[in-house]
This record gives sequence, structure tokens and C-alpha cells, in this order.
Amino acid sequence: MSDQKKSSYWSKREKHIYIFAIRQIIHKLGSGAGSIIDVGSNGCPYLDWFTWIPERYSIDLRKPYKAPGIVAVTTDFLKYSPGKRFDLLTCLQVIEHVPNAEAFCHKLLETARLLVVSVPYKWPKGQTKSHIHDPVDLEKMNSWFGREPNYQNIIKEIESPCRRLICIYDTESNKKWDRVRTVFK
Repeated sequence: MSDQKKSSYWSKREKHIYIFAIRQIIHKLGSGAGSIIDVGSNGCPYLDWFTWIPERYSIDLRKPYKAPGIVAVTTDFLKYSPGKRFDLLTCLQVIEHVPNAEAFCHKLLETARLLVVSVPYKWPKGQTKSHIHDPVDLEKMNSWFGREPNYQNIIKEIESPCRRLICIYDTESNKKWDRVRTVFK
């Protein structure tokens, strides 16, 4: 895909409600985080929003986000060995594309203490050709992750019927949250 199309990919998403929600969630959860990794970034600049986090990594099979202060890693996430555990992990609109979603989700849980994940919520099968798991719902997410999220929210876009499921997983607790709260201090 050309840089122009990639740029178009981000420009079509940057003003979506779910992107705003993710940004607010990370600001709330990660106020004292020391590290964050964005898995499946596809060149999107999410990590630029979190400049207070000293260690920022972008990993993607083909096009990790590259910018000053960000470690860009081009590799298959399932083969990636960071040698450390991150404080935060984002994985936005990726899992629906991954053939072995269950293995991928378990690797996400191993990689960071706190995960913020989004997927298309109940999009019809075949609506988006690159989505191999549609429709995705909370039950499917629970089966992939082997657990329920600590928090979940379904975000509906204002200008379209598209909905996205945002799930937060605290790998150190199974306690359900009724709202997003500060985690790192």
C-alpha cells in the first residue's frame, strides 16, 4: 500500500469517537506509566499523544509508526520477544485481521500489565474483506483472551452506524470496573 493510501487510512480514522475514547482512556490509566507498546500500528501516530511516557514502542508486521522518541519494530508480533513487560499496551482494530486470534490475544496478555484493545463490534461477516473473524462480540473476545475484560464499552460513531468494542484488561486482576480510573501513580 502506498504512503498516500496509508495517510488516507489514518485520516479516515483520526476524528472517530473511538479514537477519542482510547486517547482519554490512556490519559487516565497511564498517567504514571513508564512504557507503552502499540501493537499493529499500521503507521498510525497514536503514540505521539503520550509524550509523558518515556518508553514508546510501535510494532507492526509491515509498517510500524516511526517518529522521534519511538522505537519502531517491524516483525510478526507472535515472534516478538521484547525482553521486558510493558506497563501499557494498545491494540486497535487489529485482532479481527489475525488468523490465530487466540494465540495473539494470549501474547498480548503476556506483553503488558494493562491492555487497551478495540475491535469492530458485530460488523457483518464479509462487510470488510480483510476482517476474518467478523462478527466480533464480547463472547468471542472472552474466548480469545480466556477471560472477561475488567472494563468494556461499545462506542458508536456519530456519522455512521459503525460500533467498536473497547476492552481493558488488567493482567494483575480480574476485578470488574464500573468506570475507567487512574492505575499508575
